Amino acid sequence: MPVFETRQHTLLLCWTGIVGLAAWFWPFIQDQSFPSYQPTHQNWQNISLILHNATIWTGDDQVPEARGCAVQANGQIAAVGGTAEMLLLQQQATTVTDLQGAFVMPGLIDAHVHLLGGGQTLSWVDLRHADSRAAVAEAVEAAVAQAPSSQWVMGHGWEETHWGGALPDADWIDGVSPVNAVLLYRMDVHMVLINTAALRLAGIDSTTEVPEGGKVVLGDSNEPTGILVDNAIALVTSHIPSLSLDGKIQALKVAVNHLVTKGITTVCDMGSIGEVEEVWEALEQVYMPAADKGELPIRVFAMVPLATWPRLQQLVKAKGRAHPGGHLHWGGLKAFADGSLGSRTALMREPYADDPTTRGIRLTPYSELEQLVLAADAAELQIAIHAIGDQANDDVLAMYSHVQSNNSRLSSPRRHRIEHVQHVSGPDAIAALSQQQTVAVVNPLHLLSDMHIMTDRLGKQRGSAERAFAYNAMLKAGVHLAFASDWPVVPIDPLLGMYVAVHRRSPDMPASQAWHVEGAVTLEQAMMAHTKGAAFACGLEGALGVIRPGMQADFTVLDGNLLDVLHRGPNEMPTVKATYVRGQLQYDSAQAPSDLSG
Repeated sequence: MPVFETRQHTLLLCWTGIVGLAAWFWPFIQDQSFPSYQPTHQNWQNISLILHNATIWTGDDQVPEARGCAVQANGQIAAVGGTAEMLLLQQQATTVTDLQGAFVMPGLIDAHVHLLGGGQTLSWVDLRHADSRAAVAEAVEAAVAQAPSSQWVMGHGWEETHWGGALPDADWIDGVSPVNAVLLYRMDVHMVLINTAALRLAGIDSTTEVPEGGKVVLGDSNEPTGILVDNAIALVTSHIPSLSLDGKIQALKVAVNHLVTKGITTVCDMGSIGEVEEVWEALEQVYMPAADKGELPIRVFAMVPLATWPRLQQLVKAKGRAHPGGHLHWGGLKAFADGSLGSRTALMREPYADDPTTRGIRLTPYSELEQLVLAADAAELQIAIHAIGDQANDDVLAMYSHVQSNNSRLSSPRRHRIEHVQHVSGPDAIAALSQQQTVAVVNPLHLLSDMHIMTDRLGKQRGSAERAFAYNAMLKAGVHLAFASDWPVVPIDPLLGMYVAVHRRSPDMPASQAWHVEGAVTLEQAMMAHTKGAAFACGLEGALGVIRPGMQADFTVLDGNLLDVLHRGPNEMPTVKATYVRGQLQYDSAQAPSDLSG
């Protein structure tokens, strides 16, 4: 071989070797800026999963960012750090996954859903986009055409502001459903529209005795219009056949399979709004058997009605507060103080600006609710009370203050919650939330429906960022904040919820239409509220909400960097690429069928 060719060949080999060494060392060089949690000698021989080549937001101040993590076979995180550090462990790992730059964060937690109801509504008439009487009738007609004449037709999601503000009545749907009984929930679930067939079946007329905390709306002829409000809804739902046990099991499967497509790894289930026994049946006959069989792909913290606190106390004494598999927890109690803004049933201190005849509705008498709170707190059980109006929130804060002084001898923290906390009476109420260590479980997506009616309902002062959806003010005061959807009242979409909390508008709205941006939170605060904050609300912060060794390996993987969301335009939100629970892949977008909407 000529000397020149020999030298050229030698140089080529040297260059190839240098490039190869550089490629091998590059992950180490790239990772130098990332502090890490190293695996201990005890756990690095038991690695089941390694994720690497990712952008990881850990939610942990000590190691806020990383490129990779390792998971033990028991579902706990073993190590967090750079890609190179993780690859050093790959010989011990069962699975090694290159995430190709994807964004990873702690598994998303929704602190307030109605799990079985959400599963059911995925097959109901969807009226969230209905913008006219004709659209409502058309959707109902299509469902009636597929239903036997004896079957109830159920729907949800209508909102009168979509067609000008007038409430619908039975006439809207009687023509398309003269035989089938129809029940359509308003988007807030505090009001329903039923047709004449349903009115007849339930025996509702102008002489019907209406339960306290409810209303049957009457028309000009003093006959029911088909609109029932809050506690009056039970007048008709009591005539709807209960979902069978098999139906509830199927609803659970549909619900959890839907949730993992949204990146959700844990939910707090607030139960159904219906019969008390149905809530307990869901826990004991649906969730517990599913947990026994390993058929809960996500974690569920199940709450039961406050009035049943003695029964929950006995369950806790007999079985503790969690299933041994770690996917099912209990120990919380739910109650209602008032209704909703859209239905004018949220309990306000002053009358509604657009209807001075009402301040809203107290769904549970004050003295009754306070006695239940005192008893449940004494039993060392967590309490969560729905309160939307400013008077309702003041009432609940007063009750929680009373129990703290009355039961001060008890050492264990109960971590009581207020669900929604949508309207507050002022800075003193926010300060009380902080001082009492009460968790505010809030719903950013409710802003999208209520922002258009806020000023009309309440006026400018009560509709300000300091008194409505006051997330920024709460965080500044040191309130524990947790984000939730309230699914199926609104779609379950934590990414959209965080966007709304940060921008105070939906992605398809111009920035000029944002609602009181001074009330916005930062993106990292929003992310904390859907991870660490929501875990705290469920009493699970010792295991969830942060990516750190020893914590559970629950991850949400996105196809884009969520931290860039502030700079993205409409319709460019990241989407969920994968969902892991205990290190197990529960959802992979590359292999998933088309998802249901919800």
